[in-house]
Amino acid sequence: MKTILKHLLLVVALFLGSFYPFCTLSQVTETNRTSGDTIYGANPENCKINLSLYIELYKQKNFNEAYLPWSNVFRGCPKSSKNIYIHGTEIVWKKINKTTDASLKLKYGDTLLMIYDQRIKYFGEEGKNLGRKSIDFIKLYPKKKFEALQMMLKSIDLEGNNSDTAIISTFFQIATDLQKEKTVTDGQLLEYYNKTIEIISNQLSNSTDSILTNKLQKVQDNLDITFVGSGVATCDKVVAIFQKKFDANKNDIPSLKTIVKILGKQECTDTKVYAEASEQLYKLELSPLSAVSLARYFVKSGNYSKAITYYQQATDLEKDNEQKAQYYYEMAVVAGTKLSQLVNARNYAYKALENKKNWGKPYILIGTLYAQSVKDCGENAFFQSMTYIAAVDKYTQARNVDPSCSEEAGKYIASYSSYFPSKEDIFFNKMQEGQSYTISCWINETIKIKAKLNLK
Repeated sequence: MKTILKHLLLVVALFLGSFYPFCTLSQVTETNRTSGDTIYGANPENCKINLSLYIELYKQKNFNEAYLPWSNVFRGCPKSSKNIYIHGTEIVWKKINKTTDASLKLKYGDTLLMIYDQRIKYFGEEGKNLGRKSIDFIKLYPKKKFEALQMMLKSIDLEGNNSDTAIISTFFQIATDLQKEKTVTDGQLLEYYNKTIEIISNQLSNSTDSILTNKLQKVQDNLDITFVGSGVATCDKVVAIFQKKFDANKNDIPSLKTIVKILGKQECTDTKVYAEASEQLYKLELSPLSAVSLARYFVKSGNYSKAITYYQQATDLEKDNEQKAQYYYEMAVVAGTKLSQLVNARNYAYKALENKKNWGKPYILIGTLYAQSVKDCGENAFFQSMTYIAAVDKYTQARNVDPSCSEEAGKYIASYSSYFPSKEDIFFNKMQEGQSYTISCWINETIKIKAKLNLK
C-alpha cells in the first residue's frame, strides 16, 4: 500500500511539476514577488508535495529519483526550506558523477553552483556559502584556478577568523600554484600567507578543544611548508619584503610572529629585520616563540651565553613537548660545540629525549661529543679507545630508535668502530670483552668492552 501511495504521489508531483519545471529562476522569483505568495511559492500544494516526496527519496538515498521533485522545489519555491540547498549539493553531485554526457555534466554543474547563489540570496551567510561554492567550483573546473582563488578570497575576507580551514588550505595551495605560473606575484603570495596564517593563529589562540587544536596546528604547519616550498621565502627575496612589513607593523604581534617564524625556518636569523622583529616581539609578548627567536639571533651573532639564557626561557614557557625538545636540542648544540660545556650539553640532549622519545639526533650529538673528547679521556691510546665504544653505543641507540637517522648513524658506527681496541690489546691490558669499564673524565659512563672486528 505504501509503495502504491508513493507512486501516486510521484505521478501527482510530476504532473503538477510539469507546468513549470523548466521555468527560469528569475521567472519564479518574479511570480512570487508579484503575487505575494508564502514561502511555498505560487503553487503551495504542489511545492509541499514535491518537498515531501524529494525528502523521503533523499532519506532512502534514492538520489536519482529525488532529483526531479527536488528540482521542482528548488525552482518553484526556493524559500520553502534551507534543506533544499543542504541536500541539493549531494543530489546534484550524484547526477554529475553518474552522467557520461559532457554537455549534461555542464548543465548539472551550473545547477550546482546556482544552489549556492540561491542559498545566499534567500538564507544569507554569504561568506560560508561562497567558500563552499568555491570548493565545488574548483572540483568542477580544476583549470579555472584564478576564478576559484577570487571566490575563496572573498569568502575569507567576509568570514575573517571564522573562515573554514579547508577553504584556507585550498586557497593558499591554489595561490602557490598560480605563483609558480606567474599569475600571482611573490608579494601577493606573501600577503595571502600573512592573511591565512593570522586567521589560523587567532583560531589556535581561542581553541579550547585538543582535537581542534591539533587540526589547526597541522593546517598552520602545512601553510608554513607550502610557503617555504614556494621559493618566495628565500632570504634574498624575503628580507626586503619583511623589512617593509616590520617598519609598517612594529606593534602588530601576528605580523612579528610571521616574520620571525619564516626567517627562522629559512635560517635568515643573522639579518637585521630578524633581530629587530625578535626584539620587538619579545617586548610585546613574552612567549616561547619570542624567546627562542632571540636565542637564535644571539647564536648567529656569536653571543652564545646569551643565547642559552633565552633558550632556557623558551623551554620554561613552552608547553608543546616536541617544540620543547627542539629547543633543548639546539641548546645542547650551542653548549657543546660553541661553549665547550660538555656536561651541560649532554644534560640538554637528554632533556630533549625526555620530551621527544625515539628521537635519534640527541643521541648522535652525544656520540659526537664523546668522540671529540677521546684525547681527554684516558691515560693512553688503549683507554682512550674506550671512549669510541661509548660514542658508538650512542650512535647505535640513535639508529635503533629513529629510522630517519639510520644512514647518518651507520656512517659514524662504521668509522669509529675501527678505533675499538684489538683483542690483543684487551688481553695485554688484563681485560676481556664484555667486561664493564667506567670511562674517566667528564663522560663518567660505564660501557661494555668491545673489540674491533678483524676484517682480514
